[in-house]
Amino acid sequence: MNKRVKDYFGTSHLTILICYTIFAIILIAEALYLSWEKWALMLIGAAVVLTWIIHIGQTLNEVARKWIYSIIMMATMFFYGTHRTSTFDVGLLMAVIILLLISTGMTRIITLCQITYYLIMTYDLIQMLIAGEKFDGLVITRIMLHIVVITAVCNVARGIIKRWISIMDKSEEEKEALADTTQKLNDFLTIISHEIRTPINAIIGLTGVSIEMEENDEIKKNLKSVSEAGKRVGSQISDILDNSEIDMNTIAVNNEDYMISSLLQDIVTAIPRDRLADKELVIDVAPTIPAVMRSDVSMIKKIFKHLIDNGLKYTKEGGVYVKLTSEKRDYGINLLIEVTDTGVGMSEEEIENIFDGFYKANFGRIKSSNGLGLGLSIVHGFAKKLNGFVTVESEVGKGTTVRVSLPQQVVDPQGCMIPENPDRLSLGAYFHFEKYPNPHVREFYNSMVRNLAQGLKLQLQRADNLTGFKRLSRNTEFTHIFVGKEEYLEDPAYFDRLSKKALVEVVCDSSFKRPEGSNIRLLRKPFYCFLVMNVLDSVLGDEASTKRLYARGVRALVVDDEPMNRTVAREIFAGYKMEVYTADSGREAVEFIAQNDIDIIFMDHMMPEMDGVEAMKRIRGALSKSKKEIPIVALTANAVSTAREMFINEGFDAFLAKPIETIELERVLKRVLPKFLLSEERLESKDSDSLHQGNI
Repeated sequence: MNKRVKDYFGTSHLTILICYTIFAIILIAEALYLSWEKWALMLIGAAVVLTWIIHIGQTLNEVARKWIYSIIMMATMFFYGTHRTSTFDVGLLMAVIILLLISTGMTRIITLCQITYYLIMTYDLIQMLIAGEKFDGLVITRIMLHIVVITAVCNVARGIIKRWISIMDKSEEEKEALADTTQKLNDFLTIISHEIRTPINAIIGLTGVSIEMEENDEIKKNLKSVSEAGKRVGSQISDILDNSEIDMNTIAVNNEDYMISSLLQDIVTAIPRDRLADKELVIDVAPTIPAVMRSDVSMIKKIFKHLIDNGLKYTKEGGVYVKLTSEKRDYGINLLIEVTDTGVGMSEEEIENIFDGFYKANFGRIKSSNGLGLGLSIVHGFAKKLNGFVTVESEVGKGTTVRVSLPQQVVDPQGCMIPENPDRLSLGAYFHFEKYPNPHVREFYNSMVRNLAQGLKLQLQRADNLTGFKRLSRNTEFTHIFVGKEEYLEDPAYFDRLSKKALVEVVCDSSFKRPEGSNIRLLRKPFYCFLVMNVLDSVLGDEASTKRLYARGVRALVVDDEPMNRTVAREIFAGYKMEVYTADSGREAVEFIAQNDIDIIFMDHMMPEMDGVEAMKRIRGALSKSKKEIPIVALTANAVSTAREMFINEGFDAFLAKPIETIELERVLKRVLPKFLLSEERLESKDSDSLHQGNI
């Protein structure tokens, strides 16, 4: 009997025990009334206590317990049946017990019942003969009928047990076959996704380099479209891999320290600006959230990404509100993510199915929606893996709210937003939120501004009309002024004059350009707290610029057997002013390192003859003799969650997945290279934003 069958029939223990206890109590009561042997009643009572002790203590295995219960029950039945008043009652009671014992799944126990009944009837017949009772036709037919019925019931019971076992064995075989098919499908998707990553890496990498070099605006626009298409395919490949890992329960948790401010900056940077067309994205972060926490950053990023993508995708007009708070716990905090949209909403049936992979809610109502329908399924899988949970509230036509709770370890309990010099700050704001036709969007912005000011304990004086703001500015000397684009355009000259004595930040979309000769700053949407914090830490006279990371003169070796990948990597790393060398195999890399000085190595994993792990270990071995260390970064399309841990455990200093993301690359460079090899240089531009949010 396989494990699943045992588990199914294993539920019979308690049922049998309860029924036997009830039967024993009734029997004892009847025996006392009829003055039967009292010593036997004491044994029956002791047997009931013994069976419960065995059951509660679980001292024996399942089969042994079933046999003990059954034997004790049959002994009790024998005592009951050997009394003359029970001769023709015992058959009915035995039939009920046999049907009950079908749940044991053991045909031998049914045979024990049958034999016990035959012994009872034999004993009773002998007693009847000794007593000289007359065997007329009625008595004989009753005896024969009872024997035939019990025999038939036992045969049926054995047949039912055998049939159940056969069906469940077959079901188990079908389940194993289905699991094997699913495994093969997931393996196939993983392999295909890995192979597709190579050309996608080339598309994204080369178009990114070309965009920076191209001066023709029309060509640059087309290249950006190609790049976005490549990123979309790459994102869908990543979703397939994530869903496969969740489905196979092979996903690994890679915990590391992270700053919530950096995480949100990465998320906002990665949002395509066309997704925000005619929609508002408002991000409200509680300043009391710990500055540094520990968890799987990659999973948390993807949770944010899918929640925001879903909100924007199914919202035609209005916006998406992301609220981030925390609750203290003994183990650290629960990070609470709440994403509310003003979209089409979902029915109860759709909510029930939304966590299933490849299910697309509202598919009939929004046929143009993109994606594979894996978003909330992946969010649910990641949250469960991180010991968190997800809840969904929605109503058709009235939007959706998704709440995620994720346990986090706290590394630095200090709040994530603390101004450097709060005493010198004097903030003014002119926002006329009534310009947004959707009342929910107005409330989103009001909540964000209110919560930010209260959380930072800063005095913020705000007006919702120009006359009121002018009155405030006459009576207050502001250090920082925040104003909406439409509000600024009501009187540009006035705000330009203010910008000579205070930092004036205009919150606008990417299409708005700073007027010639103006000193205002542009704060690109989405408007959220960490942008504001960076502004508060700057003072009047700071140059409006962005910074670009460089690794001038760093000698980098790229090892990859794919010529296309080497070309892409060469162009990307050259953009950081590195001296880039390439090798097409692990063996060539080992030979190159032996004859040249290199500062960093980017090593592919899957290569013929000598893979990246073996090449890395040979290089490490050779370098150990000269006591020289070179950081070696795994650069591979193997992006499953267990890959990072595997490469780090093998001895790599860091891990980069293809296609190469600028944010991750720069993070790796800052972590593995000495600080004196890196520099951050300002990029001056008359139209540069106060804070750059695009990819470098």
